[in-house]
Amino acid sequence: MKKTVEAGKTLLVNGSASVKVLSGKAEVFGYTIKENQQTIVREGKRQPFHVLEDAEFQISLGVNASVQETEPSTIPTSWSEAVQTVTAIQNKPVAIMVVGKVDSGKSSFSTYLANNLIDGKNKIAILDSDLEQSDIGPPCTIAYGYTAKKVTELYEVKMSNAFFVGAVSPIQTIDKTIEGLVMMHREIMQKAEAKYVIINTDSWVEGESAVNYKMQLVDQLKPDLIVGIQSQEELKPLLSSINTTTSIACCYVESSVAVNGRVPEKRTKLRELNYAKYLKDAKVRSLFVSYMEIQDKNVLPKEIGKEKGILVGLQDVKKRFLGIGIMLEYNRERRVMKVLTAVDSKPAIVAVGRIKLDPELKEMPL
Repeated sequence: MKKTVEAGKTLLVNGSASVKVLSGKAEVFGYTIKENQQTIVREGKRQPFHVLEDAEFQISLGVNASVQETEPSTIPTSWSEAVQTVTAIQNKPVAIMVVGKVDSGKSSFSTYLANNLIDGKNKIAILDSDLEQSDIGPPCTIAYGYTAKKVTELYEVKMSNAFFVGAVSPIQTIDKTIEGLVMMHREIMQKAEAKYVIINTDSWVEGESAVNYKMQLVDQLKPDLIVGIQSQEELKPLLSSINTTTSIACCYVESSVAVNGRVPEKRTKLRELNYAKYLKDAKVRSLFVSYMEIQDKNVLPKEIGKEKGILVGLQDVKKRFLGIGIMLEYNRERRVMKVLTAVDSKPAIVAVGRIKLDPELKEMPL
């Protein structure tokens, strides 16, 4: 269908959908959409097309997709103020940690921040540690990538490396999550390719345990600025602890009205689509355990045959992430593991996850 929208208004598109600007001018999170450029809005995602000049759109909607028109820009003023705070920091590279509860708009804000920091000369590093809804790497991983071009969403940033945690939440894997974040952050800083490093964190922010966990991250990563996205005062205990125990600057921003609140089933569906992306053209491989290190063996069920479907992460001898796989069989007598994976190279390390997938890549209880 075609739709004409006046300047100053915003077109909210819920995916899956395809959007093309036939004429006029519009932008998504600070990224200007070119005429006749096709923009894909993934299933479960919402994109705000803010119209700068009267525009005509060609829109194709998938199942359960929708489109609505709203009056103003959906970008809060506090977002642009946060950009000014970041650019005022002199020491480079600048590390910005983004925190907020589930569906607060961390990825949307990170996209907006990256787009407004890109100047055509320097790269922006995005470190994505949202295990449940990873945009840059597979689900259950901490991943990072670089971009020197503006994007409509973090999903477009190509993965440089990842760390397999093997869970959708850090609650049961705090030490491993911190280990992965520190390792990926250290890689970024050692490469010294980015002027800005945006750290998009997970959604566990409420409660004493969550505050203690986030404080450990702050202590290890030592960001230059922490940006908290909140709708009420859910981040007050966390940011108050940071303010009283560190000298790290903090600021609050509002959630955008364009943020798409997703029920748990929708978030699970998004992960399952992402599993499929990284297991495309997967083949069954027999791996000889004698020549590999198996991490987190204690997660494996003791009963033979119950390991079928467990998600695993594969790494090379230098501990670089190769990809994910699904354990189909682990013959302890022959010391052979059968794994369904798209990874062609020989792994040196197999990390056992806490997620189980059925043949249709749907999550099951472990």
